Amino acid sequence: MSKFLSIISGAMHRLGMRPDSGRIIVALSGGADSVALLSALCELGYKCVAAHCDFHLRGDESERDRQHARAIAESSGADYEEIHFDVKAYRRKHQISVEMACRDLRYEWFHKLSERYGNIPVAVAHHHNDNVETLFLNLFRGTGISGLAGMRPRNGIIIRPMLDTTRSQAEEYLRDRGIRFIVDSSNLVNDVKRNRIRNIVIPAIMEQFADADKGLTSTMDNLRRTGDLYRDLLEERVARYTSPDGMDINVRLLAEENRESPTLLYEILRDKGFNYTQTANILAALSGDTASGRIFTAAGWRGLLDRGTLHLSKLLAVSEENLYVQIDLSSDGPCAPGLEVSHISREELSFDRSGETLYLDASALEGSPEFILRQWHEGDRIAPFGMKGTRLVSDIFSDAKLSVDEKKKTRILQRNGVILWVLGLRTSRHFAVTDKSTDIVRIRATATN
Repeated sequence: MSKFLSIISGAMHRLGMRPDSGRIIVALSGGADSVALLSALCELGYKCVAAHCDFHLRGDESERDRQHARAIAESSGADYEEIHFDVKAYRRKHQISVEMACRDLRYEWFHKLSERYGNIPVAVAHHHNDNVETLFLNLFRGTGISGLAGMRPRNGIIIRPMLDTTRSQAEEYLRDRGIRFIVDSSNLVNDVKRNRIRNIVIPAIMEQFADADKGLTSTMDNLRRTGDLYRDLLEERVARYTSPDGMDINVRLLAEENRESPTLLYEILRDKGFNYTQTANILAALSGDTASGRIFTAAGWRGLLDRGTLHLSKLLAVSEENLYVQIDLSSDGPCAPGLEVSHISREELSFDRSGETLYLDASALEGSPEFILRQWHEGDRIAPFGMKGTRLVSDIFSDAKLSVDEKKKTRILQRNGVILWVLGLRTSRHFAVTDKSTDIVRIRATATN
């Protein structure tokens, strides 16, 4: 057995995978790394499904890659799946780079494909060289322990059996077996950061420091072990300040008991897209005159600070299917994707000030008005509850620090053209519930779309 094949076999065993464990999806671009991974797994007896993504970014080369991937899958005895993406359209919608768009599209498809085949693993061909490049990328961006520890052998359904191999070992394995692979010309052009690190930075370091690769590997291993311990200790600490569902955080107690409170709060909120600056701002708001009612948002999540507790909720988003929906509020039950209406009495009223619920005096239903749920439009104004005059919805977005994508996804509820609710953020004073209100319409956000 060749050294490359032996490393892959050992890695699969450590991942708990055996040839008789069932099928494995293998991400197959047609390049040396992915071709070597598919070929090695098939040679070891694994039943594989080769999955190829065609991003249509490189003209004839994209078609060449697709045909080669299909041919390699057939010669390896693997099943074959392919998908075609409109990367330009995805970039326009999400305002992200080509690299991020391709990554998002690729992994979203891998998860769907895995689910279709019965939640089977997806093997990707990241190897040692990729890991070192990732370390430098994260280092230059600014990162913590996990960013410097490199990629993990397993992350959910994604497995990486090649992390202990190198690019040259993969190519040598293919040459020994006479297996052809294609070269992506875009990897040779230093127009993106990873290529510059791969083609310029790392070769320069290796030229000056012959043992740099060994030291970098040791550093990543050390940080990975440190990170595992850190996460175990963090879980114990976090439980003291969060509700069982993780949606409420006692920020005031956290700040009082921890010297590095911004770091601890960041670790609690990071998976919801909050950055370190935002967590520091949340803690700073505790001492302000207007601490209660402050709203902080990130990546589809919203945090309402109320008397020292941060209440988390998902921002409701517009989907392609509900850009403009006429809704009926006359009867109880679901009235639109992610919204539920109830007619309640004054005695049943218990106000939720989180912005996830709208309360209307029942007079709002008189005269058969038209209620519309839609996207935000430039120039939209709302008459906020508790304030005089009106405010631009765009200013409310700015206060909440919503990204361009989050603004596009936020929904507006209007009655006969008058905005009653910016979902998740602000309600209007129109048809407000007062002491004289006896019948009340309550609309609750129930899901994210």
